[in-house]
Amino acid sequence: MEKRERDDCPQRVERAFVDIITRRADLRGYGKGEFAAKMWPWMEPKTAATRWCSIREKAVHTGKPQSVSLADAQRMADALGEELSYLMVLAKEEALKEQRAFKGKGAKA
Repeated sequence: MEKRERDDCPQRVERAFVDIITRRADLRGYGKGEFAAKMWPWMEPKTAATRWCSIREKAVHTGKPQSVSLADAQRMADALGEELSYLMVLAKEEALKEQRAFKGKGAKA
């Protein structure tokens, strides 16, 4: 039986989404803690900042960033005043572009 490669396109979409959110928050001049407080205003600011950090960066104990729930994705879009559906389309396009570039490099090697 032929071993099939795992398609990580959904994971790439999630990471592209987080990158887009991060860039747009930076462009608006939000600090990391400030943006986290806009997403989770009911949390203590330090807790919200830690949560945002765990989504953006790799966790020490797992080596992977925390996944983004649909609810948190909507909170991120709302904090930026943008439509979640539009941001998801951008993320998918970015992920597909990355996937094509990755496959192109593999074919040339």
